[in-house]
Amino acid sequence: MTSLRRLLLFTIPLLLFAVSPAADDKPTADEQAIQDAAVKFVDAYNSHDFAAIATLFDPNARLEEADGTVIAGAEAIQKGFQATFEADPDARIGLDMASLTMLTPDIAVEQGATEFYPDGETLTSRGRYQVVHQKKDGKWRMISVRSLEKEVLSNYEYLCQLEWLVGDWVDEGANETVETTFRWDDDRNFLLSDFQVKRGREVLAKGTQRLGWDPQKKQIRGWVFDSQGGFANSRWLETDGSWSITTTGVSSDGANTSETRTLVPGQDRVGVRISNRVIDGEQQADIEFMMVRRPPAPASKALAPSTVAK
Repeated sequence: MTSLRRLLLFTIPLLLFAVSPAADDKPTADEQAIQDAAVKFVDAYNSHDFAAIATLFDPNARLEEADGTVIAGAEAIQKGFQATFEADPDARIGLDMASLTMLTPDIAVEQGATEFYPDGETLTSRGRYQVVHQKKDGKWRMISVRSLEKEVLSNYEYLCQLEWLVGDWVDEGANETVETTFRWDDDRNFLLSDFQVKRGREVLAKGTQRLGWDPQKKQIRGWVFDSQGGFANSRWLETDGSWSITTTGVSSDGANTSETRTLVPGQDRVGVRISNRVIDGEQQADIEFMMVRRPPAPASKALAPSTVAK
């Protein structure tokens, strides 16, 4: 997850736009201009127009996270939004602008709350933000954005990085085929998978896996159980677009097992390399193969009117 994306989760106005002025207050021209700019931001974000978003920031604007990370300059902000949209094409954020205070005729402070929906539907976090606006040459632009706090509501906040795994996959070796299906649980707090190893039509082994977020170690972890009685746990780490999965376990006959699996996602294909394989203290050869996404089954054709029973 990029620094900008972490900031966006709880600082930038999106999707839901609501302002809460006093009951009888009518916005001044400047207040209205700032509110209109926020609406433009919403429209630009939802259409993934990162260039339009950048025009709403001052050239020297800065975004600051709660941990102190800073992204400075409109050019860097634009590149950050572009990367965010490429990584999260369905993400949305809701906003409730709680207050807008005019400190001077040219400086205004906006405060409010946000909601984040990484898939456009699932609410995973809420937070508070503060934006400072400055009027230059008759136009209001954001000069400072700060995140103040964040409340995570669903572990999908962390697991959505693995959305690309959802679906049916198959990898074929020289003698065996492995079929795997990934799906979310009802609340999207876990990513579940079922797998089976086949030789021709014979099922040699099968099992299940559950991926979740470890709130103590702050990392994605997995738990695997096979039909023969073996089990294992894993730790998942993403680096530069690939995933490193370190697994340790126990086979059904009591042997200790360990391996490192590297996944390199592509378009409906995942390159897999298994290294550092050790079974009961004995080093095993590395393995490389390709996981391929299975296309959805064709929809059944409706019966022609002449074939429908009367």
